[in-house]
Amino acid sequence: MNMVYDRATEEDAKVIRYIGAYSWRETYTGLVPEDYLDYKIAHYEDKVDKEKELIKDPNNHYYVARVDDKTVGYVLYGKSDNENYKDYGYIGALYLLNGYQGLGIGKQLFRIALEGLKELGYTKMMLECMRGNKTLNFYKKYLGEIVDDMDYPLNDGKIIVKADIMIFDIDEALKVMGESKNRAK
Repeated sequence: MNMVYDRATEEDAKVIRYIGAYSWRETYTGLVPEDYLDYKIAHYEDKVDKEKELIKDPNNHYYVARVDDKTVGYVLYGKSDNENYKDYGYIGALYLLNGYQGLGIGKQLFRIALEGLKELGYTKMMLECMRGNKTLNFYKKYLGEIVDDMDYPLNDGKIIVKADIMIFDIDEALKVMGESKNRAK
C-alpha cells in the first residue's frame, strides 16, 4: 500500500467534496437528520466551484491523502476565525473515507496540520468536534482538551447541533505523536 500526502490543488476539489459528503454519512448518522446527510451526498458536486475558491485562498491550507493513487482523505487548516481563539491555529476539516480509517492516515493528516500551523507561527490550535462524534477520542489521544461547547449551525442555520471546542498545545501534541515519517510535499 503506497501512501502519499500532497498539497491539494483545484483538481482535487471534486474528490474533496465527495470525501466530505460520504464521511459525514459515515460519521454523523444518528447525530444529524438523515435527510440532511442524504442531501449532502446527492448534491456534493454543487459546491465544487466554491471548494476550488477555498483551495486557492492562501489563508487555507489543504492536504490530501492518497493510497495507491486514490484520494481517500483530506485536512484543512489555517487561522481560527473564532473570536475567543483568534490567536490560535484551526483545523476546519479532517475527513477520511471509512475503509481507510485505522491505517494511520488520519494521524498523519493531523500531524501535517499541526506541523503546518507551527510553521505559520502558531503554538496553540483549536477545533470543533460535533458532540457524539467518535473522533473525539482520537483527538484526546493527542492531548486535545475540551474547553467549551457551542451551537454549530448546519444547513444555513436550519439545523443546530452541539459541538465541543477542543484546544491543543501544538508542541505537546506533536511530542505525543512521535517523529514524523511521512512529511507532505
